[in-house]
Amino acid sequence: LTRQNERAFLQRNSKKLTATELFKTDISSKTEQDFRIINIKLIAGVEKNIGDIKKTMATDKMENKNRHDELKNVINEIHNKLEASKPRIGKADRGICDLEDTIIEKPEADKKRDKLIQEHERFRELTDTVKCNYIRIIGIPEEEERGKGAEGVLEQILAENFPNLEKEVNVGI
Repeated sequence: LTRQNERAFLQRNSKKLTATELFKTDISSKTEQDFRIINIKLIAGVEKNIGDIKKTMATDKMENKNRHDELKNVINEIHNKLEASKPRIGKADRGICDLEDTIIEKPEADKKRDKLIQEHERFRELTDTVKCNYIRIIGIPEEEERGKGAEGVLEQILAENFPNLEKEVNVGI
């Protein structure tokens, strides 16, 4: 191609050529004016790319800021929920400690209760024994003796307390 053809080609297709294609253009045979046109177009392409990059970076920066704000809000919500749950956790912890204390004290309380039950049973046995003897001393019949009547009880008491009395004297009642 001649210089005039290249110039015409560049002028017609200058808007269609990308920066990469302009870089690949052989500039050794170009005139100074064509060289300047190519450089200006390259610079314009670079400026356009820089502008696009700035827009993309601004958009990315805005998106990142929005994400950052969302994360801050989520972190604040989590923090507030944790703060709100602290009293409940403390209350549960105190309840657990109380239950542990109860579990530790339970065997001791069971031993004391068993000991009291045994002492109560011994006391009841002793009381029953004393009552039985006391009833016999004053002559009040127990359950099985009540069916004999007053005469039968008196005869039984006399026979038990004075076994020789009946043999010696016939006492009439």
